[in-house]
Parts: sequence; structure tokens; C-alpha cells
Amino acid sequence: MDVFPETIGPWKRASLRDLPISEAPDPIPQSTVRRAQLADYEGPRNGKLQARAYELSTPQAGVDLAQRWRPSADTVFFWATNYFVVVKWEEADRPALQQFTATLSKNLTQRR
Repeated sequence: MDVFPETIGPWKRASLRDLPISEAPDPIPQSTVRRAQLADYEGPRNGKLQARAYELSTPQAGVDLAQRWRPSADTVFFWATNYFVVVKWEEADRPALQQFTATLSKNLTQRR
């Protein structure tokens, strides 16, 4: 099952692919990742974002990542149960971006 739905609020998925753990651009220990997916979305006002979701072997791995993660420009991250998600955007409408992350977080938290 895909982590990223076709639409999230005003955002429409433009592409989706499984991401080999060895090619992940984020500093996540490979031993803690079961699976990774990458999705590109297009949104309001020509907004674009890329979201990467890492399915983790344990919830504790997500806690550890969230505590050690270093913030960077135009990027947000969150941990939801067994998932750690990194969202990087370009020209994103802030309320639409907040809706995207809140909805995705809720979806992943409810996932079992």
C-alpha cells in the first residue's frame, strides 16, 4: 500500500516511487528502515513539494530521529508512529503546506 494518496487537500500527486534505502538523501540509519517512498506533489499557486516517507522498524527509531534531526530551509519533518517523513517545498502556500503535513500525519498515525 502506498503511503502517499493521490490528493491531500489541494495537493495533487505528480509522481510516486519506492526509494531504495541506499539512495535515500536523508541521514537515516539504513538498519532502522523497512521501506521508503518518495512523492512529488503540485499545489496551489504553482507550489511544489517533495515528500519522503520512511517506514521504520520501531516507533523508538522515529523518536530518536525526531530528537536528532537538524532543521533546514524550506523543509519540515515529522514522526508518526512507525513513519518518519521529510517534506521539502518550493513556492508553497503556507496554509496549504500545513494542511498537507497535518493530513498526512493523521493518515499515517491511524495506519496499522
